Amino acid sequence: MNTEKKDIFSPYGQYHRDLFRKLGFDFVPGKKILDIGCGDGSDARIFIEALKLNVFGIDIYKHENIDKIEGLSFQQAGIYNIPFESDIFDYVFLHDVLHHIDEEHQSQDRHRTALLEIERVTRSGGIIIVVEGNRYNPLFYPHMVKMLGHDHWKQSYFIKVIRQTFQNVEFKYFEAHAYPWALTFWKFYEYCMEKYVPKRFLAYNVAIITKC
Repeated sequence: MNTEKKDIFSPYGQYHRDLFRKLGFDFVPGKKILDIGCGDGSDARIFIEALKLNVFGIDIYKHENIDKIEGLSFQQAGIYNIPFESDIFDYVFLHDVLHHIDEEHQSQDRHRTALLEIERVTRSGGIIIVVEGNRYNPLFYPHMVKMLGHDHWKQSYFIKVIRQTFQNVEFKYFEAHAYPWALTFWKFYEYCMEKYVPKRFLAYNVAIITKC
């Protein structure tokens, strides 16, 4: 990624800078994006301010101050019934959302139903970007899975569900974490993980899907 692209993420926190840089996707300014499970709007701010996109967001919860984000059109809604017409978004973005949508049963049918609803609102030739934490990453598993109770998907399941639902998919895998201290040490850790460790242990599974 070139220096100019890195600079546009520099105003944001370490975790989001790393995530968007490693995602390495060239968003076209002015295009329409739906941020599903937008939470507190952290990713939406980057889409609006740095990437100059026309940003819509949905979440089943309405987080405090979400309405104060200038440039974000927010609706409180879930992934199974997205409140937009078909074929209208150039991009649809999900960041650590899918493992939450059927937490009690983790039904493959429910997961695929959600993905098909996402596909419905994406225009032909549009891009769906799915970013999901990897269950067996050495940092995520003890912290996110065991301590915090996130039922992150195994990488093999992530690939299976995506491939069963979509035809045109590119997969990427990388490390990205929020580090409270010793950034140099953790950057060396990330370098070693990405260079020497099998990809099935890397922190993030990413699917970049082009709607046919």
